This record gives sequence, C-alpha cells and structure tokens, in this order.
Amino acid sequence: MAKPLVLWGYPLLEVLRTCLVQSNPNSTPSFGRGPFGMFHGSDRPWTHEDRDIVTPSCDLLYYNAWVWIGDSPVRLHIPPNHGRYYVVQLMDAWSENFYNVGLRNTPAEGADWWLIHNDDPMPTGIDPKRVVRCPTRLVWLLGRALVGDIADVPKARAFADGVQLQGSGPRPSCVCQWKDSGDAAQDFFANLLQAVEEIGVPTTASDLRPLMRSLRLPPGGLEALERSSQRVREGLRQAHSEGMQLIEQHIVNLTRKPWTWSPHLGIWGDNILMRATVAMKGLGALAATETLYAQADFDAFSEPLDGRHCYTLRFEDGHMPPADAFWSVSLYGEDRYFAANPLGRYAIGDRTRGLRRNEDNSLTLQIQHDRPAEGDANWLPAPSGPFYLILRMYHPRQEMLSGQYVLPPLQPVNKR
Repeated sequence: MAKPLVLWGYPLLEVLRTCLVQSNPNSTPSFGRGPFGMFHGSDRPWTHEDRDIVTPSCDLLYYNAWVWIGDSPVRLHIPPNHGRYYVVQLMDAWSENFYNVGLRNTPAEGADWWLIHNDDPMPTGIDPKRVVRCPTRLVWLLGRALVGDIADVPKARAFADGVQLQGSGPRPSCVCQWKDSGDAAQDFFANLLQAVEEIGVPTTASDLRPLMRSLRLPPGGLEALERSSQRVREGLRQAHSEGMQLIEQHIVNLTRKPWTWSPHLGIWGDNILMRATVAMKGLGALAATETLYAQADFDAFSEPLDGRHCYTLRFEDGHMPPADAFWSVSLYGEDRYFAANPLGRYAIGDRTRGLRRNEDNSLTLQIQHDRPAEGDANWLPAPSGPFYLILRMYHPRQEMLSGQYVLPPLQPVNKR
C-alpha cells in the first residue's frame, strides 16, 4: 500500500536532493553550485562531464538559485537582455513549473519581480503586476540564457550574472538534515516524512498525507519509523523497490512511437506518475508553452535507437520544427547525460553553423557513431550503444502545441 507514496514523494525528494548538492555551504562555489539564496551560473555550455541535472541543454548557460520565502518578499532582479533569449523558470518543491519570467512578460530594459508565498498577504508599495505567488516556500529558480559560439560566452555570462536575488531565508531543515545512511528505502521514507512536514503540499498537487497516516507514517513520525518493526521495514523496502521500478519502466516510451511529447509537461497537477517519471529523466523541465520537449527512443520501424546503426532525420522545406525562438536536437546516452564524442557536439539545430541544405532546400541530419563520409556539417555524433534524442522547441507555435505538426521519424540507413 505504500507504493503510491514512492511515486508521489519521489519528485519532492529529487528536488531536495538537487538542492542539497547545489547549495551545500561547505562546498567550493563552482559550476552551478554555491550558497543558498544566490544565483550561481555556469561559465560555459554544459558537456558530457556535467552530471548535476539529467538531460541538460548545451545551447544555454544555466544559472541556479534556491530561495526560502519567509515573512518578506524575495526580490528577483532581471537586467536588460539586449535581445537575448532567456527564461527564469520558477519551480516549487514538488517540481511544478508554476511561473516563468522571460521575454514574454519582462520589458527589454529589465525589471524587478517579487516572490511571495500563497498564504502571505500582498505586500504594500510593490507593483502587483510584478508579484509572483509561490505554492511552496522553497523555490527553485533555474535560469537559462541563450549562448552562441565561444566569443558569445562572456556576453551571455554578463547577462546571467546580472540576474540577482535578495531577501531569501535559510535552507530548510529537510535539506540540511538529509538522511543518507545507505539504506535506500529507509532513507526515502525518513526524508519524505521530514520534507512533507516542513514543505507541505500545494493545492495544485495530489495530497497523499491521509495515506501516510493510514500506514502509521504521519508527518513528523520519523522517530516512530526508526523504531518500527522488521516487518514494517521490509514492507517499506518492498514498496520502495516496486515504486522505483514502476517509474523506471515509464521513462522509456512504452508505445514505441518515433516521437513522444506532452503539452502538459511541467504542469503536473495530480498526475503523480508523469511527475515522477519526468523527475527521474528530465528534472527541471519547462512548461510546454515555453519549451516543448519531444523525445525519440525509437526509429520509424519502432526499433530502439542504437549507435550500431546509422540514422537520418529529414525536415522538408517549409516544415522545420515550429518554434518562434529556436530549436535543437540533443543526443543523450542511456545514462541520461551527454555522450562524449570527437566533435564535442551534443546538439544540432537551426543555430548550428555550416548546416548544409539539400537541393530541394530540405534539411537532413545524420545521426550515427562513425563520422559520415559526407563530412561533419550535419552530423550529430552518437555513442556506440543505446541513445535517445530530445528535440527542444523554444516558444513553440500553436501548430505544435495543438498536434497539427507531425515530427518526421528517424530513418535507419544501415548497420555499422
């Protein structure tokens, strides 16, 4: 009976684990890491060496921050963007992308935004149009700024460094007192009990606290859990194992369709399985209205993608991915991170320099392990084994959101 608690609680704990890693006060400030309540940006695009967040994008500089909203609002300052695409994604502790700050709602000259908790009164002396109500007091701000070639990195970093926060409270106790004894099941339920007690459950998410109480796992019952019988411990261990297996089973496209995507990404509501699945494979996903993520696990013949084969992905003239900002196709190994390759190329898209069009102005991308005989221009290198793709469309057009646009499948060419 405790298995639903695993699906329900996994996203919360994965968010808190990420907070623990990225805001550790004892670690040396580095790539995306540093003190709580401040932004800490990447100094370069992400590569196969970066392992903080699964399925990252290499088209962007990331800048992370974690804040705790106390009695006073937290100020979010956005500097002038000079036409650069950016977005600051606001996620609650349960991984819901409840608001985005970016080109669509912030003037080009920049502005200040104010973060308050849903239960707090509207502060005085602040423009209510610049107030964001937050479902949980712990908020993860994941910023993204478009970056071009190496020469553009300093400019992108300068913008990201100008995005600043003021007024955060301290790290919550459920992060500071994170349990990591090596017993995965016991640690899971111990951390869940403490987190739910401190973080709470927003009205936009399912609330399984009654199930916790029915299983004699009430919020704040950590000591009782530690004193529980061997039978109870074994039951929780089995529930944890079965729940994690269920999530893992659903991170793969079970329909074997060439592409899968959802217009509901980032806004989970009471879909606890989808929330958990994305937390495992793509934690920090933006809402589909900002960025649409289409995933390819299989080719046109429903065979799993594997670097032992060569593939082409062809977009006809006039039928490029419908995105008003930009689009790119990223490739990931089965560990859900970028795969090392001789080009250091982890994605290819409309901003890739030197792409070659066909005579009919269509575009054919070559996705394979070995360097194509035609050269590197349209090559997205693959590992020698299993992999998958994510096609990101930033500011997707309505024809994509409505399902009118059909993505072309990957066509296998031959075996290596």
